[in-house]
Amino acid sequence: MVAAQPERDELLNGKRLACIVLECVDSIPQPVGRTKIALLLKGSRSQQIRTIDIRQVRHFGALGHLTIAQIQGIIEQLLSEGYLGSSYGKRPVIHVTSLGRTTMITGDMPEVTIPDELKLYVARERCRKCPHNPYITDCPGAGPNTPNDIPPPF
Repeated sequence: MVAAQPERDELLNGKRLACIVLECVDSIPQPVGRTKIALLLKGSRSQQIRTIDIRQVRHFGALGHLTIAQIQGIIEQLLSEGYLGSSYGKRPVIHVTSLGRTTMITGDMPEVTIPDELKLYVARERCRKCPHNPYITDCPGAGPNTPNDIPPPF
């Protein structure tokens, strides 16, 4: 009989997740945005990632069991708490702030949570139902080129 293995989510507590993300961002050899960071943590080998020397990136693929949206949610938590910073403009670049660097040195990591996939789905659907979504035909903000062949989400 095989004993039940704990889920990998349970093995990585919130402080360990924060440590993984901060160390990963700090080790990336070039400026990147949150999507590339999420792809690196997921372990992607996509065309976007091939320009980065992944041998230098700490924790490449360490969060492979999470979705890209969940990893981006963790990055957003660290951004909102000030451990990560973001530049402005068309392609914002993520970097470790002085608070994040101090946290990495002292080891006093913040507690982050893995976003729930269902909540992420509900948030996307709310956005789809936004009154300015061009794919909703009865929306006053819908454009004249609104496609009518898009199936409903359910």
